[in-house]
Amino acid sequence: MFFVRSLKGSAATAVMGMVFLAAPARSQDLVRRAQPAHLTLKTRDKREDILLRARGQVLALLQQDNGCSAWFHEADTDPAGVFQSLQFEIDKEKLAYVFRIADGREGDRYKHPWAARAWQWGGRNSTVHLNPEGPFFNSSLPIMQLSSSGALIRPDGFRVLTVGPYRGNTGEARITTLLHELGHITARIPEDNDSWDGKSSRNTEEVLRHCRTEIQEYAKWNGGSVNE
Repeated sequence: MFFVRSLKGSAATAVMGMVFLAAPARSQDLVRRAQPAHLTLKTRDKREDILLRARGQVLALLQQDNGCSAWFHEADTDPAGVFQSLQFEIDKEKLAYVFRIADGREGDRYKHPWAARAWQWGGRNSTVHLNPEGPFFNSSLPIMQLSSSGALIRPDGFRVLTVGPYRGNTGEARITTLLHELGHITARIPEDNDSWDGKSSRNTEEVLRHCRTEIQEYAKWNGGSVNE
């Protein structure tokens, strides 16, 4: 795995939390294998350490026989190998908000910022882009009220970020995010984007349907026994 610094192309996939007011929407031998020798970092910051930990948890999950790895195996014969080959880029920081639009029929609608992006059916050696302002690294953001036409009106408080049922900046949220992107890279889930259409949230729900147990188990993994 490499951390890369240059943008390798726009991506059309994202883990997005889209919620309605009425109903919230829904990534010791193992240690050595989870920290590959070709990892090259000139500088390290806290976010890169967070990503390394999440990557190790997902790799450990995929290297075991379980329901989640079996589900990915239906799309690729070596999902752990594909994941291990991926490169990661933490994009540049930009001002980010949770957007809210008032909807008289269904209550307020919210759109969280994207967490990660990757090419659909990208295969081995794909690049996963991570949003430094998204729920992979953050637990809340300011709300920006939008008009019905989408124009910015005013900031209005803060909102907790989520990935499916998990609060942002947690192990469960990060593992879910990375599995979601692996789902795009292996075409295990269909293409989605950073829009209001809810496709990304539905894809996250599909990942959770097959991987929820393992996500919650491996979020506790610290390099030893999962049950420690």
